[in-house]
Amino acid sequence: MSVTFVPYEKPYLTVDEQLDLLQTRGLDLGDRADAVAWLRRVGYYRLSGYWYPFRESRKPADGPREILDTFVPGTTLTMVTDLYEYDRKLRLLVLDGIERVEVAVRFHVGHVLGRRGAFAHADPEAMSDEFAGKAPSRPPALAHWMSSDHATWLKRRADEERRSKADFVKHFQAKYGPPLPVWVVTEILDFGGLSMLYAGMLQRDRDEVAAALDLFDASGAGNSGALKDWLKNITYIRNVCAHHGRLWNVNVTERLSPSKLRPFSELSHISRSGATSRLYPTLAILSLLTRRIHPGDDWAGRMAALVGQLPADRTEAEMGFPHSWRDLSAWSTDSSVRHEFEHRREDSDK
Repeated sequence: MSVTFVPYEKPYLTVDEQLDLLQTRGLDLGDRADAVAWLRRVGYYRLSGYWYPFRESRKPADGPREILDTFVPGTTLTMVTDLYEYDRKLRLLVLDGIERVEVAVRFHVGHVLGRRGAFAHADPEAMSDEFAGKAPSRPPALAHWMSSDHATWLKRRADEERRSKADFVKHFQAKYGPPLPVWVVTEILDFGGLSMLYAGMLQRDRDEVAAALDLFDASGAGNSGALKDWLKNITYIRNVCAHHGRLWNVNVTERLSPSKLRPFSELSHISRSGATSRLYPTLAILSLLTRRIHPGDDWAGRMAALVGQLPADRTEAEMGFPHSWRDLSAWSTDSSVRHEFEHRREDSDK
């Protein structure tokens, strides 16, 4: 099927011309010098993602709702830039939570695989059949492995090792040469590579990592498959943050599986609502994970406080937050909830 594209014919506009265009569309610029400074500092195209929710719309009788070029009456550039600044704070706090999860996962993946051997990450036998492209016969045929996800992953990791400027990598390679052992590799992987490695591990090894993060125990409570699903979602959100993308009302394409949320009482409300295309489910997962990794951490409290600072002209629902979300256990700061996490951690260490 052929695709017909519309020719791009929009002209180049200077900053002043861009502001004039916005003004004709109904945006109150306020102080002109401040408006110029904003466009020079951030750019028309980046800010356009933040004024999009302020544009007028109409619903034709015979079609879907259309977003117009004109602004809702009363919209000011300050309203747009306030939302931009809020989103910046949101990205920084989300990255702060992701860091706690990421560092813990790096350690546990390297620690569990390291028990199988210093270079277990390169051993197809230490990986799942699906990841390593194993044929029914043993050992796997080379042709099967060469076309596997594991082989592709290893090639990318080798490129990362060569490019790494980390002092500890240089020191290791100067003394021992390549390749790097798994407990070093897990420290230089990008988060997507780490997520892929975890997903490619043997089931019992994934279970052990999930148990270390208090997501699974010997009695079968929890769900060891949840972390695999969650890491993909967190990788997507991390990339949005790292590239300074619009986060507050992001459309999440790497969506969470409701079945991986249901086993956790703190997250079951998400699986019931089915609303996994917005930011809220990721925030709820980070709330759960940061508490279980660092029981004394108050990331959830800081996030709840920041959500309360959302500009008055926007709504929490636009971020996917459910009604009365502050009353849910995912966001509870009650000491008894924290004690429960600490008690479960102590039991798992025995």
